[in-house]
Amino acid sequence: MYKVPAKHKRTITTELKKFLPLIHNLQARGKQSSEDDARILLNDILNYVLGYDKYNELRTEMREKNNRFDYVVKITDGPHKRKKDRYDFVIEAKAAHVKLKEDYVNQTLSYCLSKGMDYFFLTNAVKWQLYSVKHSKKNPTAKLLHEVDFSLSNSVETLAEEFYLFSKASYLNGDWKNVCKHAQATKVEDVVALLLSDKIIKTVAKELSKESGIKVHQDIVKDIVENQIVKSEVNKINKRLLKKINTPAQKKASSAKKTSLPKIDETQEQPQVSEVKIA
Repeated sequence: MYKVPAKHKRTITTELKKFLPLIHNLQARGKQSSEDDARILLNDILNYVLGYDKYNELRTEMREKNNRFDYVVKITDGPHKRKKDRYDFVIEAKAAHVKLKEDYVNQTLSYCLSKGMDYFFLTNAVKWQLYSVKHSKKNPTAKLLHEVDFSLSNSVETLAEEFYLFSKASYLNGDWKNVCKHAQATKVEDVVALLLSDKIIKTVAKELSKESGIKVHQDIVKDIVENQIVKSEVNKINKRLLKKINTPAQKKASSAKKTSLPKIDETQEQPQVSEVKIA
């Protein structure tokens, strides 16, 4: 999907060695650390590790109605450099102990939709998430493209490769677009549809017949794929989704924050979690 240039890997690796102890220390402080503490660290991570000019490319505390967004990014040599009111993406920051919940995703998505931005970061300094925005009147959505978790015991070199995608160089190289296209091309529903296609079922039945020495009919193969493999996995996914949706604490938190979400155009709808169904 993307290749990490050697020079950028070296730079990110070198800088991460300095910042990882600070990130872990912030995480260890738990609820004693604040969002401001995270932002102090983020300023330098964005600048020294990821290559964003914190003086000229990061605009802090942008306000949209009742909500504040920590960073709005405009790359000086980026695609929107000549457009005064256009920004490249937004970064929403949370305290290190705060989980990156769906409420924050939806809130940032609404802002991106209103400003025509295609990407955003959600981070608490420990965990970083990169999202793409689908601009649609009927069903606007945020798609998680990439995630890095500095609480995991991966090597610095591995973390550097993973963290590169959040960098200014990666954005300008078009890596975000490539990852987005790859995600679009490998959607679960499309993979399932292909698995159930006559061409694939016919090929599988033919190979099974060859291996077993007996005639394996296509309808048997299709029944196994659809009812024993696909639906089994779908049911597992739906159970996890329903458990998440029906958690009282999350429902209460979601209701409390709905009033603070920025309004978007009435023709746009907030993305909703829905069950995966197989026809």
